[in-house]
Amino acid sequence: MFSFRIFGRLPYTWPVLLITLVSGMTQGIGIVLFLPVLHIMSGPPGATVWPFTVLRDAFDAIGIPFTLPALLITITVFILASLALNFGRYYLVYFAMFQFMRRTRSELIGSLLNASWSHLSRQASGITLNSLIDQTFNSARGLRHQLFAVSDAIQAAILVALSTMLSWYLLLLVGVFGVGAALAARPLRRRGLPLGQKSVRAEQDYSFQVVDYLRSIKLIKATSAGKHVGMLLERLQKAVVHAFMAKQVNLAGIDFVAQSIPVIFLACVIFVGHEILGLKMASILVFGLLFTRIVPLASSAQKLYQAFLQQVPAIRTVDKAVADHRAHAEVTAADAKPFSILTDCIRFEGVCYQFPKADQPTINDLDLTINRHDVVGLVGISGSGKSTLVEMLCGLRQPTRGRIVVDGEDLRDLDLYSWRHSIGYVTQDTIILNATVRENLVFAHPEATDENIRAAIDAAHLREVVDGLPLGLDTMLGEGGVRLSGGQKQRLALARALVGNPQILLLDEATSALDTESERIVQEAVDGLANKVTTIVVAHRLSTLRKADVIYVMESGRIVETGDYHRLLNTGGRFAELHALQFS
Repeated sequence: MFSFRIFGRLPYTWPVLLITLVSGMTQGIGIVLFLPVLHIMSGPPGATVWPFTVLRDAFDAIGIPFTLPALLITITVFILASLALNFGRYYLVYFAMFQFMRRTRSELIGSLLNASWSHLSRQASGITLNSLIDQTFNSARGLRHQLFAVSDAIQAAILVALSTMLSWYLLLLVGVFGVGAALAARPLRRRGLPLGQKSVRAEQDYSFQVVDYLRSIKLIKATSAGKHVGMLLERLQKAVVHAFMAKQVNLAGIDFVAQSIPVIFLACVIFVGHEILGLKMASILVFGLLFTRIVPLASSAQKLYQAFLQQVPAIRTVDKAVADHRAHAEVTAADAKPFSILTDCIRFEGVCYQFPKADQPTINDLDLTINRHDVVGLVGISGSGKSTLVEMLCGLRQPTRGRIVVDGEDLRDLDLYSWRHSIGYVTQDTIILNATVRENLVFAHPEATDENIRAAIDAAHLREVVDGLPLGLDTMLGEGGVRLSGGQKQRLALARALVGNPQILLLDEATSALDTESERIVQEAVDGLANKVTTIVVAHRLSTLRKADVIYVMESGRIVETGDYHRLLNTGGRFAELHALQFS
């Protein structure tokens, strides 16, 4: 069974079980010692029989008189020791639970960050977030339930074993009622796993949609779609509530069965023990005392195991996510060569790329050259393959056929970490963290010095913006950089790309969403980098490529035209057509 395969995954499982064993023994001994106490209190016990002979011999061996005060003190010591051990057990289990949760989240994040871009681009953010937060917590909670269930079962078993000292017949009766309780609860137990799976699906659906709608909050507000979105989320929330309530009702049913049967059983024990077996009242009372401890433990073990079964889908979900990310991990050869400086050029040689399950390649037999310190433009309509080319240049996707050569070395033979560390990347959808200006600038290069930061700010024409902020570099920018305009965000993104002194600067339609003035400022910043950094510009606005050394015009994944701005414009080919459409 899955439950047994994963037993022991919670840290400190075996120390917890050892503490449980010792705690159960001390508690059981403390309760059994009530039997001689009751015999002493009821008058002269007459002949000393087993187990009193064993207890008397044990007291004599350690030099303690077998008297009522000594017995009461011993009982108190054993019970208090058991309670102290139980406190330690609870502390250790909860500590282990949060250690497991921290470790599992680290594993999930680590496997996520190490996965290939082709895999990550297919992941839904809402489901990933749900796995990272909710399902890791549920997994840890489920393993906690499992360990507590086993611990309570062990303690119950110890007390059952000690009860054999009083009456085998009553113990047999306990077994009969125990089997009856298990059979009565079986239908409810079998529902635990399906209910857990339903709950996980409902939570994932809700998280997915919430994240998706939060990203679209501006569109929702601008189009008055709030009521519709609210109704959709309310429906998903109801599904979560219904799934949660079904789990709780199931647990309550288990609890009802576990609590009802012992009430009937206790009456039977007293009747059978007194009327049929003729046991003395002291033995029946101590058996009843043991029973009052066994029943809650057995009931708790049953309920905790059911709660664990309901969390098994969460454990499976997290395990699958980690395994899936690891199966798609980026593989870097052990002998990969570190990259430091671009000395000559980057060449695409017969490069093809086809997405999995796609009918046709996105990039098809592509050849182009990017010389050191050149400004290279990539132009083409949407879907022509520009973004895929940039992703391959970053090593985010590997060519299906052909190769990318950097200074004579195949990109696949280079260490991807050092290669990407040498790239400055500015995207159309500017990413600004809810952090200070400084933290945003050094995000990819935490080792950057103040001198690097100042140089990048000046190169990106950001000095005036930073000086105008209340706390300068230490100003919090808010979520999405709400303190900055679109052009200021893009200049900040450019400065962030320049902080690491990149060898290659990628501008993926970095000015397409800017107004004319903001575009001019960013363009001046880019022009100032000419002959200093190898720059690749994916351009929607063709005017930004006036000073480019070479422009590649892409169509259906191929290069259809090559030249500088004026030559391509005068040729009257595809570039001229795009230019005419843009300025008509």
